[in-house]
Amino acid sequence: MFSINEHNIKEIEDLRALPSKEQHEINIVQFLNEWFNQSTTINTFTSGSTGKPKTIALKKEAILKSAELTTSFFNLSKHNNALLCLPTNYIAGKLMIMRALYAELNLISVPPSRNPLKNLNTRIDFAAMTPMQVKTILIENPEKLNLISTLIIGGAPVDKVLENSLKNYNTDSYSTFGMTETITHVALKKLNSDNYFQSLPSVTFHETIDNCLAINAPYISDRPIITNDKIELISPTSFIWIGRKDNVINTGGIKIQAEELELQISQLIPNNRFYISTIDDELLGKKIILIIEADSSFNTSKIDFKNFNKYSIPKAIYTILNFKETETGKVMRNENKALLGLI
Repeated sequence: MFSINEHNIKEIEDLRALPSKEQHEINIVQFLNEWFNQSTTINTFTSGSTGKPKTIALKKEAILKSAELTTSFFNLSKHNNALLCLPTNYIAGKLMIMRALYAELNLISVPPSRNPLKNLNTRIDFAAMTPMQVKTILIENPEKLNLISTLIIGGAPVDKVLENSLKNYNTDSYSTFGMTETITHVALKKLNSDNYFQSLPSVTFHETIDNCLAINAPYISDRPIITNDKIELISPTSFIWIGRKDNVINTGGIKIQAEELELQISQLIPNNRFYISTIDDELLGKKIILIIEADSSFNTSKIDFKNFNKYSIPKAIYTILNFKETETGKVMRNENKALLGLI
């Protein structure tokens, strides 16, 4: 574990001279070299959760503006402690470094893992994690969550079970909305407080003709960024997220939003990761299935769907011992489906 601030950049650069360092620390040095070179852009990877990761070039000027907006929103100031526990070859990890450089924060770095607080006893003012990391902390050493004053959670939706669990802690927790193309989040939702996402300063939204979110972020692009995220627009600066346009399932002529169904199911199986998918069916066209991360002893017959619309009830349930996932902890839905021989 080591810290980054304005005084020890040279120490980090010297890591290159050492014979062996963890890949995480090597990636930090590589990013810093990229940032301080003559190029006006930084290359990073998309997450790869819906397909092969792509390389994307982001303007350094826009990255710096994103760091400014977040540190300003959370009133982060010089010498506050920020935690880096996400891979730095993806945008979320890179931006945590940039926030530290911009606001002169002390950046506490730990290698990305399911439980980044396991060996940490330092008070943290600001941290970013995936839902999987937060859930693991709550299982293994929940008392350590109180080390964090402000926590942003991204990379995947925060389900109601996790949101309710966070009520018991002093941490101010936020769900984020964003993607690599928007240089991490452009909107935040305070958990157990707000029902909608609120934009960062200078960012506005509008709704497309097919009810998807369009993002107006002048520091990133002079054109709206059109997403596949179905939303309910509350105002030009706020919206309720419904789900992905490409996750609408037409089963027997009835349209089911996969994310809404997953939210319902999360109440029934709070301790296991899972997701909704489909397989072809002669009668229904697409048949809803449920894929759960669990061992063979998991009793699927105990899942009680009695209060569900009949069209929403999964017609088959499958289990996988360990989900395949991206480096950032996102479940690789198609790859897991392939493991079951369903593709």
